Amino acid sequence: DTHIKTLRTKLKEINPEIDPIETHRGVGYSLREDL
Repeated sequence: DTHIKTLRTKLKEINPEIDPIETHRGVGYSLREDL
């Protein structure tokens, strides 16, 4: 979770309007394909 939080922070610095990482509770994470 800490790694994903750090990655989200860095991506938000580049473009604060999008969040390309989706959280799937109990499963994990994935990248959004619609970006």
